[in-house]
Amino acid sequence: MTWRSLPSKSKTVDQKLKAFLRGRTQLAEERLDWSGGGRELVQTRTTYALTPSDSPPLGLVTSVRAILMRGPQVMVMRDPDGEHIVPGGRLDDGEGLLEALRRELLEETGWSVQGEPELIGLFHFHIHTPKPAGHRYPYPEFLQMLYRAEAEDYFPEAMEVDGFEVGAEFRAISEVRRLTLSQGEVALLQLLRRTI
Repeated sequence: MTWRSLPSKSKTVDQKLKAFLRGRTQLAEERLDWSGGGRELVQTRTTYALTPSDSPPLGLVTSVRAILMRGPQVMVMRDPDGEHIVPGGRLDDGEGLLEALRRELLEETGWSVQGEPELIGLFHFHIHTPKPAGHRYPYPEFLQMLYRAEAEDYFPEAMEVDGFEVGAEFRAISEVRRLTLSQGEVALLQLLRRTI
């Protein structure tokens, strides 16, 4: 898989991001420590609610993620660090947001997506530690777009072999609410409670 190299953050992008986030509904804020592999990366992740017509500065978008539904059930992912409900990943060179989302969901879960996924929010990351050597993504801020998607067909052969995710299964929303999720994931579930 080829990762998309993105330009460094400029003052123009910073102003566009601040203008875009002004007045948006902040759902959660949490501090994350992604230290490992000899690199320290401490950051703040803020979850914002968006409407389907919102368009943040695309130069800062590195990844797309979704809450994948199958009727009243939610996809739960397992990885070496635990469980989460926002499968997805980075954009490849030349990919559009929804194209990348469909590919990532198929690779991670084995499920294709029905219709058009609905934009519901974003994760805004702000890195507090020095820029790591060889860092190819926006710094010190970047965005992950968050969607709600409905599963359609299951293709287990499409799943990545030896990927980071080690399991994927649909669970009842009542069970998902009892999981130990991040503050941002809990806020997204509350945001969607009208439809699930």
